[in-house]
Formats: sequence, structure tokens, C-alpha cells
Amino acid sequence: MEVVKDVLLIVLGISLLVKGADYLIDGSLGFVRRLKIPEIVVGLTLVAFGTSLPELVVNVMASLQGSTDVTFGNIIGSNIANILLILGVTALISPIKRHALIVKRDIPLNLVLVILLMILVLLPEGRGEMVLERWEGLFLLFFFAAYLYLNFFKGALALNEGDMTGKSISSLGKSLVWVIVGSIALTLGSKWALDGALNLSQTLKLSGTFIGLFILAVGTSLPELVTSVVAALRGNPYIAIGNVSGSNIFNIGMILGLSAFIHPIDLPSRATFDMGMLLLITFVFPLVTFGNKPHLMGRRRGLMFLLLYVTYLLVSLKIEHGNLTLAFGKWFHRPALE
Repeated sequence: MEVVKDVLLIVLGISLLVKGADYLIDGSLGFVRRLKIPEIVVGLTLVAFGTSLPELVVNVMASLQGSTDVTFGNIIGSNIANILLILGVTALISPIKRHALIVKRDIPLNLVLVILLMILVLLPEGRGEMVLERWEGLFLLFFFAAYLYLNFFKGALALNEGDMTGKSISSLGKSLVWVIVGSIALTLGSKWALDGALNLSQTLKLSGTFIGLFILAVGTSLPELVTSVVAALRGNPYIAIGNVSGSNIFNIGMILGLSAFIHPIDLPSRATFDMGMLLLITFVFPLVTFGNKPHLMGRRRGLMFLLLYVTYLLVSLKIEHGNLTLAFGKWFHRPALE
């Protein structure tokens, strides 16, 4: 009976996510057309913020309670899911078109931010452990503030998408209402779907590490997935790709930075493997943008990303059951020198 209840909760949560994504996109596009802001800017900022609300709420609450074991895994797992799972599914539905702003700026910024995070995490803290300290969290917050400044005041607003004509324009007030309603629906939908998934995971006896990296990460990434899929179905590829790129920057710069600033984050030894995976796919992603094809990602590359995510899941299951030794992870998790 409890299993049926949890499944129904997941279904209701996903249904609310779909409707919330619809409202959020309507409101965001209303801002686009009324203020003549390019759609790519909305995807990189407003939509990315709205769909990252679940990660923000979960991580802030966990940090305030001192439960930092889930904060890092949630963000790393969410960013991996954003690139491999969400972009993979979106590209299968509708090939994602390239955009100069994403290819030349935001995708490289994602790579720089991941490298910066690895450097901060692996800096010796004198305790022989991997820790993201408060000052490092503050550094990430400054990076995110600089990104927002760059996005709004250094050329993004000068872009002209050329798609504003012939479209109905909603009032700013109505657009704002749809954005707020959509964000609330996304947050509630994520909570319901996530609660059901967590209850099922307890029934299946999965560990906290696995829940943080996959159940929790994928659960809080559902808004990005639904929003990107709806955007692709409605012919807004810039919203889809901008949403994922902006969400990843928001997750590390804002959410992880704020979480570490609230409470220093102690990392498990396997974190080196997961950060390495995130670094690998963030490095591979710019490579698929090269060439003269009109699409940033086609269906073939989307399928490749999905297969890579399944491979990561299977390898993580082996790690979960102790069948794979992470020697490099244990090396970093060594005792402090006297």
C-alpha cells in the first residue's frame, strides 16, 4: 500500500512539474517580448534560477542542519544529469541549434568553473581531508555575481534574436505572475516527486551516497528536464540549452557557494571520481560544438550522452557495492600529517 502511495506521489509531482514548466516558459517569454530581451538571456538566467529552486532549497536546509553529506553530491549529480540526461533527452526530441553566446562564452565558463571547483576542493586544508571551506564558498559566490554582471551588462542584452515580430505580448504583471506560479509549481512538484522517490529508495535499501548522487540529484533536476523538454517541443531550443548551461553555473556558483558559506562541506573519498566525471563531460561538451553543422547537438550525440549517463550509473552501482576500488579517492582521503 505504501508503494502505491509513493508511486502516486511521484506521478502527481511530475504532473505538477509539467504544468509549472509551461507557466514558467510562458512568463519568461512574456518578459522576452515585452522588454525585448533575447530568449537566450532568459534561459541562462531567469529560467535557470526558477528550475534550480529545488536544489537551492534542499541544499540550504541541509547546510543549516549540518547535513553537508548530501549537498555536494546533490550539486555534482545534478550537473552531470543536466548535461548527459537532460541534453540527451532534449536532443533526441529536437536537435539543439548552436548559438554564439553559448558556444563562445557559457560552455567555456562551465568548464572554467568546474576546474576552479576541483582546485578549491583539492587544496590542502591541513586536515588531510577534502573540504570546501567558507571562504571558498564565498569565492564561488563572487564568481556567480561576476557571471550575472557579464550576462546582463556585457553584451547579452545587445543580442537580437530576430523573433519578436508577429507574437502576442503579455503584460509585465501577467508575465511575472506566471513566472512566480510556475516556480512554485516546479518546487512543489519536485518535492512530491522527490518524497515519493526517497520513500521508494528506503524500501529498496539504497545508501545515502547513492540517493544524493542519483535519486536526490535527478529528483531536483526534474524541473530542468521538464522545462527543457517542453521548450524543445514548443520550438524554443535556446531556452533548452540556455537553461542547462545557466543551471549548472547557478548550481556550483550560487547554490554550492552558499551551502559552503553556511557550513563547510566535508567530502567523501569517492567525490574525486564524481568530480572527475563532471570535469570529463564538461570538457567533452565543448568538443561537440565544433564543426560547421547547424546544430549544437543532434540526435546521435544526444543518444551518446544518454548512454554515457547509463554507464556512469552502472559504474556508481559497482562503487556502491564495493566492487570497484577508487585508489585515487582513497589517496586524497589520507590522514593528516603530524
